[in-house]
Amino acid sequence: MAADQHEALIRAYIDEVFNGHRVDALEKYWDDDLTSHWLGMETIHGLPAWRAAMEGFFAAFPDAAYTLDDMFFAGDRGVWRGHWQATQQGDWQGIAASGRNVTWTVIIIGRFAGGKLIEDWVELDRLGLFQQLGCIPTGS
Repeated sequence: MAADQHEALIRAYIDEVFNGHRVDALEKYWDDDLTSHWLGMETIHGLPAWRAAMEGFFAAFPDAAYTLDDMFFAGDRGVWRGHWQATQQGDWQGIAASGRNVTWTVIIIGRFAGGKLIEDWVELDRLGLFQQLGCIPTGS
């Protein structure tokens, strides 16, 4: 796939899955044997596990909205940077529902093969997110 095809795939993915919360559409964008590295948290293997992770995320943050800030592609890789805004209304990652509105940044590096994502590395501002959720002190 060319860079413009990778870009179109990711823009559609963001619209449909990230902002449309359509986890039933994941197979259009991800290979069945995917690997997703959530740096500092976990590595997810396979489409069923990725679907479950996204369902859990959207259950905890039902109003989650992603804004794309930057993206570029080279060869079989792409990088997109953006931020989420959401209100935590359910338990997530062992954190009880806080009712707090939070915003955090995310940088994702993706690898493509066969017209789909096959692997990504997700770097998110966990410290800032967990501070906003009230489970880590913000300091003095």
